Amino acid sequence: MEPDASSQRYRPTYRADEARLILSFALRGESLGFVGAAGVGKSNLVNLLRDGEAIDRLAGRNMDRLHFPIVDATLWQGTATSLWRMMIDALNQSTQELGAFTEGSKVIPFSEEAEEEQLWHTLRARLQWICQELKHQVMHVLDDFDGVFQSGPLAMLERLNGLRSEGNRNALSYLVFTKQLPHVLGRAYNLEGKSKFYDLFRHNLYALEPYTSEDARQMLTFLNEVAGKPVSSKDLAQVLSLAGGHAQLLKILFNICIAEGMPSVDAIAYFAGKPDVQQECQRILRNLHMDERQAALRLARGQHTVQDQAALDHLMRRGLLVRLAPAAWFSPLMDRFLITFNE
Repeated sequence: MEPDASSQRYRPTYRADEARLILSFALRGESLGFVGAAGVGKSNLVNLLRDGEAIDRLAGRNMDRLHFPIVDATLWQGTATSLWRMMIDALNQSTQELGAFTEGSKVIPFSEEAEEEQLWHTLRARLQWICQELKHQVMHVLDDFDGVFQSGPLAMLERLNGLRSEGNRNALSYLVFTKQLPHVLGRAYNLEGKSKFYDLFRHNLYALEPYTSEDARQMLTFLNEVAGKPVSSKDLAQVLSLAGGHAQLLKILFNICIAEGMPSVDAIAYFAGKPDVQQECQRILRNLHMDERQAALRLARGQHTVQDQAALDHLMRRGLLVRLAPAAWFSPLMDRFLITFNE
């Protein structure tokens, strides 16, 4: 069934601060990045950027001259050729309404190096046509970019900065999503000290926190409407409390409620024992930086030291850790998981 207007997935309040921030940077041709834990709702924010009507409502005007080509870096094959092809495909998909564009040589390259350069030329030419001739703006969304930062190489990443230097400076920008800080991921080749691409957004990195209570309620209402309202308002409120604004946990708990109903006693113990919940908490922990992961486990066991303070402070900035004394995480299910976790 179709959800009514009251439960639209992307209402004007949805991730409003983050979405407005993204729009303001894109319109200025500036880049930014978000660092968020696994399952925190990053994909839903990325999907919002695919929704032209939602973007128009948020901006209060028509935004058809602004494009968000989205690159899913989990599909990256570890080469520059793969990255340029993914960026071209994303750009073509997001600007298909602009019509045909002659994208250069159709000669089939014989070597990997020749193919890489041919694709690079095509990407440059398409961007110059869009940004300089048509006077549109492009913000490339580099989604789940952890693996690319970790592997590099630096020379490949620097070419992304070069695209802006070719007359596109105020029209081309990047939005980068990672689970860990980019400069930490790229420490092996000194991303922080040597990368002009990293310099584009190093001062514009933001924590992607769990949903606000309003956004979490909105998401859960949408899920319930689409499913035909199988879960009562009382049980939805308990799901909200247990998930702590974590998007994937919200979905998991909601699905368990549909299948099994809400337990009558000790809901925390009941849900914490579910394999899907344990796997999601494990995924959150596994995708933290090693220092954060170890500090989190020591805090849960009452064994943390002053050396853990920087990592714990970062977890608080990310909205994952709510309180230090006594320790409280975004969700009581995460609390329970960390306390009982055995490495």
